[in-house]
Amino acid sequence: MVEVLTRCASASLIGRARALTSFLPVHTASWSLLVFSAGTVLSAVLQRHLLEETQTTQHLVEFNVGEAFGLAAILSLMLSGPHKIPTLAGSDIAVLLLSALAWFVPEQHGVYLAMTLAGSWFLLKSRSHPRLAGIGQIWLALSVYELWGKLLFKIAYQAIEVIEVGMIYRVGRLFYTDLGVEGASLSVRPDWSIVILEGCSSFHNLSLTVLIWLSILKIAEQPASQTAFRALGMSACLVVAINLTRILLMVPSRETFIFWHDGAGSSVVALASVLAAIAPILLGAERRTCPLSPRT
Repeated sequence: MVEVLTRCASASLIGRARALTSFLPVHTASWSLLVFSAGTVLSAVLQRHLLEETQTTQHLVEFNVGEAFGLAAILSLMLSGPHKIPTLAGSDIAVLLLSALAWFVPEQHGVYLAMTLAGSWFLLKSRSHPRLAGIGQIWLALSVYELWGKLLFKIAYQAIEVIEVGMIYRVGRLFYTDLGVEGASLSVRPDWSIVILEGCSSFHNLSLTVLIWLSILKIAEQPASQTAFRALGMSACLVVAINLTRILLMVPSRETFIFWHDGAGSSVVALASVLAAIAPILLGAERRTCPLSPRT
């Protein structure tokens, strides 16, 4: 009898040990991915606040929302099915450690350059693992939003500026009959004008819309379908329209410029832009998740 009990206890211990050894690598992988994601974003946020000049409320709202959605999507990918996260190879850990060194470099763009490296590695290497590939996609979307999108926009803005000024002029003429345009300068009276730079462009934060769109799709576990792309297009149009309206509201006087560029108006625009980016995408995802039942 004692021998039977001993064998049963040994079998139970062996079973628990095997379950623990199969659980620990997966659990460690999840924590490694989460720590790297949160550490990278935290490093960029701290550097932004400590090293850069005082920023407007609009700037802070847009960046914090984008990073929050990215982290929420990564957390959702890991928690919705943690047993499906494969163990990380030694090369994966090496890439994460190498990328994490950028946390200590006093340059937030370097942080997202390192995240580009990690995101590209996991996306290309882990295409057979949807959750790891999804995390890589979010890392790349964050990098595009924080770094590459800005650089590309600066390079391409001379071409975009012509299109944007023409669009603003056509819409603005409906409200200001004496609206004048000279290059990138807009005016409705001879003693005051504003100049549209890339930082104030109606298109400058479309990468935020794409990041929110991708994050919501990952959280809702939905593919990038035709319906999802239509929702993205609607959000992008709303964001451009809100920013275009803001530019036109800054034209009449110095007082209106200060209010909409640096004052409370910039906060209103930031919140409106974020809501415009979220609402159509969220509604589209909700409809796919909860389709209407057909009538019988």
